[in-house]
Amino acid sequence: MSCRSGNTFALYTRDALGISTPIADSIPRLTPPVPRMRDAYVPETFGAAWDRWWTQSYDHGGGGRPPVGLPQQMRAAYAQWSPNQASPTRSGARDDARAGFQVVLEEIVDQLTGELGHPPVFDVQLVQIPVEGQFWRRVDKRTALVSDELQASRNVLAPLESVLRELSQ
Repeated sequence: MSCRSGNTFALYTRDALGISTPIADSIPRLTPPVPRMRDAYVPETFGAAWDRWWTQSYDHGGGGRPPVGLPQQMRAAYAQWSPNQASPTRSGARDDARAGFQVVLEEIVDQLTGELGHPPVFDVQLVQIPVEGQFWRRVDKRTALVSDELQASRNVLAPLESVLRELSQ
């Protein structure tokens, strides 16, 4: 199992520009909230291009290329907004979330080991994204998007167990 951060810059761009497409609207807003860039111009095709960019960001494990027409000031605005991951508060919260997640994962593995008669073997990737609320979306057989809040909660047990159970068969 691997965990990595999602393409927060793509989500920041969506929130800052107010992009609204079925894909964009299906993912909660970033936290902390992103200020809107009301004076930025983007081409009409930007929403569909954003959808492709976002999908590539978790399909290929990285950010991909931003759509043509990305406002020049976007990266500077993102850098200013982006939470300091090294701050003691963020580091402590991240460490607590990892510890809690490890306990949940061990519970699932122990349960599956008892049922299968051997330790389960699985390959799954969780893409952690800092969005509002407890959010989970399985994007393919071995990949799921998970919000920071859900990953830090025992509520992650049900969706994670479902994926691990399926992959361990």
